[in-house]
Amino acid sequence: MHNPSGWPTDHRMHAPVPPVLRTLARDCLDDLDTLVERYVDEVARLDNYEDVVDRTDLRDTGRTCYEMLLRLIGGLPVPDDLLLTPVRLGRRRAHQGVPLDRLLQAIRMDFRVLWNAFLERTPAPAMPELTEGAVRVWEAVEYHTVHAHAAYLDEVAVLARERAREKATLIGRLLSSDGRDPQLLAQTATLLQVDIACDFAVVVAPPESQARLREVMASHTTDRGTHLQQHHGMFVLITALPPGADGPPTTAWLEGVPCAVGPVAHGLAQVPDMVRVTEAIAAVLEPATSGPVTLADSWMPVAVARLGPTAAVLADSVLAGLEPLPAHERERLLEAVTTYCDTGSATAAARELYCHRNTVLNRLTRFAELTGYHPTRPAEAATVLFALHCARPARRPGRVAGSTPA
Repeated sequence: MHNPSGWPTDHRMHAPVPPVLRTLARDCLDDLDTLVERYVDEVARLDNYEDVVDRTDLRDTGRTCYEMLLRLIGGLPVPDDLLLTPVRLGRRRAHQGVPLDRLLQAIRMDFRVLWNAFLERTPAPAMPELTEGAVRVWEAVEYHTVHAHAAYLDEVAVLARERAREKATLIGRLLSSDGRDPQLLAQTATLLQVDIACDFAVVVAPPESQARLREVMASHTTDRGTHLQQHHGMFVLITALPPGADGPPTTAWLEGVPCAVGPVAHGLAQVPDMVRVTEAIAAVLEPATSGPVTLADSWMPVAVARLGPTAAVLADSVLAGLEPLPAHERERLLEAVTTYCDTGSATAAARELYCHRNTVLNRLTRFAELTGYHPTRPAEAATVLFALHCARPARRPGRVAGSTPA
């Protein structure tokens, strides 16, 4: 038995307990059940409180709370275990989902219930002495309030960390799956608070983009249907799209965030596949990338990465005819080809290269003679551009959206 931690230590609490308070505390302890029933009736009037905490719970917790308060007020011995009552109450109500403001409101009702009980039991001549002890009653209730409040907040933080770990574990299982486990899909949908069939946007960002990604998330998404976690060394963001959305709005609000934006996942079952596609896009992001990059922007480097050793073979088969040329001449031909393919016009290419239109056409013809592929024919131009990606992964004929030319 000892004075509780946090119990006021100023001169008022060191002063002797007014005899009237000690007598009242003992009387109320003898009639504890009546006091508790009054309290339960008071709390039951709070909107929706009984929907979360039933009367049996209120009675059980109320009994220990009032015993502790009366012992503190009356200067009576307080068992160590009883001093933990506010902590237990705060943790319990956090687990039950009682809003903090409601909890504090319910606890502060203790003062009114106690004070009314004291007034009823105090004869008129002792009323001045009771009034002088009002501060002690209030301090006891405040001790209870402060410790329950702190315990509630601590427990909410613990629960939040546990939920975050549970969420990360479950979604990590989903991302590593084939999307065909109905139980896993149902659990994930429940956790994200979304319909299992809704559409999702998928974003994958390198670690250095994490801070910026979190900033835009805070401005453009809600907790519901949104989750960000590390996966395979990257940060994966999935966010539910509003019903009827034509496409992900992410490319607009991710402006300035170097990242990959995948195709829309139509339903939670498609999320794992779309994450893998988006991770493939993220794997080929250039260092100069300054914004979101889609599959349409980056399909060539993605395809090159998937080809493996076949990429070098393709590059050799298409571009071998250029090898005998001096390096500067080969670069001029490739520059003409890539600029023409970027602009789709010999005139526009000439303007960008600061040369005559006929010079561009001559270089395109020369390239066709050496390689057998005509850049002016769309199908053959696509083969040439792809071969260039295969030959020089660092070189990008044309600009990937969101990147800046070196």
